[in-house]
Amino acid sequence: MKIEVKYNIDFKRILKELDENKLFKTLNDGISHKVAETSSRYILEGKVKPLSPNNPRKKKNPNAKALFDTGNLANSLKGSSRGITANKPTDGGMPYRSHRESDFTWKKPSGKSVNVPQREFIVAKSKGKLLLRGTSALVDKMYKGFQDKFVKLLNKRLRKR
Repeated sequence: MKIEVKYNIDFKRILKELDENKLFKTLNDGISHKVAETSSRYILEGKVKPLSPNNPRKKKNPNAKALFDTGNLANSLKGSSRGITANKPTDGGMPYRSHRESDFTWKKPSGKSVNVPQREFIVAKSKGKLLLRGTSALVDKMYKGFQDKFVKLLNKRLRKR
């Protein structure tokens, strides 16, 4: 009986891949572009929940989409190894991340303050839960694609010729 070995298994290489910083970068490189693209499309299609039906923009234009004044947010979402980024607002207003982090106060040009409730516009999961309802199929498809690529990467690192 003859035994032939084709691969040497190198666990050190796979542990390097699973280092927290490396894993964070790999995850962002693999999925942030898709998340940014899907989130942008979600905003452009007008699927973001409006804050209220009393929105002054809605009174002027009944077809006005939530989070879409100039299109700057939707068109500037980009994925990178650092995560998802967006340009600064063109009108010098609050950074877009303020919408996601918590409620904030916005000053109208007239000087009147308006409390803006927190709302999500990124199509993804956080701590295993969907950030936006009704996006399960989109998110599952993105994560499945990343999972397949990540498994291939780990197999490649595990097997050393």
